[in-house]
Amino acid sequence: MLKRLLWVFGGALGIVFIVLIVVWRQATYLPSWYVLSAPTPNATSVQETKPKDLTREEIWSKVSDTLKKQSSAGERVGTVQLNSDEMNRLIFSEIQVNEEVTSDAKLEKIIVGKNTQFRDGKLVVGAVINLQELTQHKELQGGRADFAQAFLNLPIVKDRPVYIEVEATPIVKNRKIALDSPRIKLANVSMTVEELSKYLGVSPAFINQRITRERALVPMSVQDVKIQGDIISISGTGTAR
Repeated sequence: MLKRLLWVFGGALGIVFIVLIVVWRQATYLPSWYVLSAPTPNATSVQETKPKDLTREEIWSKVSDTLKKQSSAGERVGTVQLNSDEMNRLIFSEIQVNEEVTSDAKLEKIIVGKNTQFRDGKLVVGAVINLQELTQHKELQGGRADFAQAFLNLPIVKDRPVYIEVEATPIVKNRKIALDSPRIKLANVSMTVEELSKYLGVSPAFINQRITRERALVPMSVQDVKIQGDIISISGTGTAR
């Protein structure tokens, strides 16, 4: 009987251990694009072949020039097409401007990896965030730092960089681009806003306000937005910068 109890107890411990390993791997997940882009020790530098990323100002000039050409051709409403790299730059530049982070270097200490994709007609924005840096950043004290601290209070996070992903449908709101019906991924665990609010102890309204608010990503009065394959098409008229 004792041997049987020990066997059952040992089996139960084994199952618990396997579950803990699975949970740990899920909690410490980092996306492949971030892992592959991270520098490795003793790496030999090579000449970059990837074209230089456009700045926010250069992308805005591209948008304005496109709309001007279409207007000159008699088109009342113009359409601009952007790829995922351009949207990635615009999204994180908008965060930098809105949160008054004064330099790229400061933002890169907080957001140590960022990637925007188009997936099944949705916009997928992922970021690897140094939450400790965010809570200490003097320009982000208040609601933003409190939000980060809520994440840090989760036992699975502690002081590690954490991957946060938002997947949502882009829509037009107040002539700007907003996100609708967001779904969130924390590390490698997908959840709704309501589920995340329970984990963090903050209201769903607070999380939704941070995610779904309209954003001035382009110098346009936006009338329509849709994702078509690997591009996003934005229709509207030009606005003053």
